[in-house]
Amino acid sequence: MGRLALVSTDTVMLLSACLRRCARLLYWIPVTVIIVVVMWSYYAYVVHFCWMMFLCLFHVCFGMFLWSFWKAVSTPPSSPSVEFQLSSSDSLLYEQERGSMEKSQILLEISQKLPVHTRTATGDIRFCHHCQLIKPDRCHHCSVCQMCVLKMDHHCPWLNNCIGFSNYKFFMLFLLYSLVYCLLIVATVTPTFIQLWLGRLFDSCVKLHVLFLTLVSAMFAVTLCFLLFFHIWLLASNKTTLEWLSVPFFADGPGSEAFDVGVRANFLQVFGEKKIHWPFPVFSSQGDGHSFPLRWQMSSRSPSVMNGNGHCVMEGIVVSPEGVSVTIAVDD
Repeated sequence: MGRLALVSTDTVMLLSACLRRCARLLYWIPVTVIIVVVMWSYYAYVVHFCWMMFLCLFHVCFGMFLWSFWKAVSTPPSSPSVEFQLSSSDSLLYEQERGSMEKSQILLEISQKLPVHTRTATGDIRFCHHCQLIKPDRCHHCSVCQMCVLKMDHHCPWLNNCIGFSNYKFFMLFLLYSLVYCLLIVATVTPTFIQLWLGRLFDSCVKLHVLFLTLVSAMFAVTLCFLLFFHIWLLASNKTTLEWLSVPFFADGPGSEAFDVGVRANFLQVFGEKKIHWPFPVFSSQGDGHSFPLRWQMSSRSPSVMNGNGHCVMEGIVVSPEGVSVTIAVDD
């Protein structure tokens, strides 16, 4: 009986591992769909719709799109540093405590050494039981990536990646260049599409490619336009998608605009101060992703203090940010 139980357990574990691997392969289907559609659009535009005057501009847009797409897909999300993880002694002490009040007190004492301001809706320190760490501000656990992600925005199935501090700039550029790519195709192919509509185009192969190029590009352009402008609004107000869905909390309550330090400063946090880096998918974001400057109510007698990004701000009363711990992946 013991051997049968052991074999049964091994079989279950093997099947579970196989299912996990199959699920990981399924996650790449949306990415594959994007690659196939883009490669077909390149073939149809360059081979069957070759206007020399537009080819140079087309290849510039195509190259920037591919670059930003690759960076958004291949750049792994950043996870909290070791200092946010419980030590073996702290973890043992935390597990030994039975009451929630005692556990909360342990986490509160540990967090005094860390740049942590956000809380749960009940006012407790945000703690990830999966990763066994105290969550930095704006950090959340992704159920798909199975890790805590710094400044998590959402998990994007079309990129099979978690969008957060390390790759949010790449994601924004991906949306921008995708939209430009689609609009360029629509603008240059539309005259030929009109000829097709009026019955002046007789090549059946060209007809098919022109029809699908126009319709598919227009459809994607409309979708990308809404998505890009939504994320531009989030960027301007310094919010993530998760913070838009669920307002963050601080020790003294909720505050939806706690991280909003002005449109220009919000933009520089993601794109950096060097303008030459803005159009390119190279990492230039400010800070380390663990702490962020808060919005302060200026006080005339407040001394200057350093925020998490090393910039000097005036100490005052925090306009408390609101937000509960979100431990699920949010799709686009």
